[in-house]
Amino acid sequence: MKVMLVDDERLALVRLEKMLGEFQDCHVIGSFSKAELAVHHIGEEKPDAVFLDIHMPGLNGLRATERIRSVSPHTKIIYVTAYDEYAIEAFDLDATDYLMKPLRRERLSRAIQRLRERVAPHKLESPKGKEVLYHCLGAMRIRKPDGELEFLKWRTTKAKELFAYLLHHRGKVISKNALLELFWPEMDERQGLANLQTSINRIRSIWKNTVGEGYISIRYSQYGYVLESKQLQIDAEEWEQELRRLSPVSIELAPEHQRLLDMYSANFYDEDNYAWAEGERQRLKALWLQHARQLGQFYCTHDMNIEALGVYHQIQKQDPLNEDSYLALMNIYARLNDADSVNKQYEFMVRILKQEAEADPSPGILDWFAQWKKSDRRAVHL
Repeated sequence: MKVMLVDDERLALVRLEKMLGEFQDCHVIGSFSKAELAVHHIGEEKPDAVFLDIHMPGLNGLRATERIRSVSPHTKIIYVTAYDEYAIEAFDLDATDYLMKPLRRERLSRAIQRLRERVAPHKLESPKGKEVLYHCLGAMRIRKPDGELEFLKWRTTKAKELFAYLLHHRGKVISKNALLELFWPEMDERQGLANLQTSINRIRSIWKNTVGEGYISIRYSQYGYVLESKQLQIDAEEWEQELRRLSPVSIELAPEHQRLLDMYSANFYDEDNYAWAEGERQRLKALWLQHARQLGQFYCTHDMNIEALGVYHQIQKQDPLNEDSYLALMNIYARLNDADSVNKQYEFMVRILKQEAEADPSPGILDWFAQWKKSDRRAVHL
């Protein structure tokens, strides 16, 4: 059930949202301290219910009910108040429930049960087997429930990046000021807020038109926005979770380790190269490199030279300035008596280091190569 909260007391909003978080089928999609602002968003979001304080300055809860009914007729109203004299009028307005402050969990639980009974049953059920896989490793795209791979059709790069940012920080309220400073620093506040709201609406529309409703929601909560997702899998998180669950590499588990290594096909938002994503990009890349080195060493220890070559070439592609991968490849080619490939790896390393870092190979590698040349091209291990 989608619910919104309206109360002019900030602490009351925070406490109610926390209490509602204990009910798995109850999702707060908006939290407001002014009824006038809440009515506008209720008309857009059409929540299943609104928890509405009665005694508020300006537009109070009882008068706000009429406006709510005009913009969202099926939204249920649950009044929350410290005053009991409004109870008769509240139920005359067909309120679903009337809760007294301070709220008690047992009483709130009964209100939620009553709400469940009045909300259409089909709205309470999540679709089974309808997961969408969101790709953020490399190019941003989605795999729909039918298996079709599709790129989201973004009208602006700002909306695309804003979505990526909110999804990465999902479940957290991001202040409007932080979003304006990050995405529209050159605009005044009024222009920036207009662009922010337009981009939020575009994100909602794109997801609805591409995969349907229920996968993401973006709600306004006091001074910022929070994105929440449901039935949405994210490839980077799936990969990391599988990696952390996997037991140490062994002959039996080597294929599974290799599968996970191959699954990490590109870095976090590698194609878009968002500056704010750099920290996560480097963290995930470091996890992959650590895993790759462990698997490469395992292959070498078990004389699985062809498999080891594949792993170290992957490392080289991911991290071209990593000298250890060149040394490992030269050692393997030397063991295989492939002198031509040893020389090619050495020459390639020298060229890349010079072009990308204006550096020479480390003394240890220079010494290895010199010893290999002198030893009739036999492998020399450091």
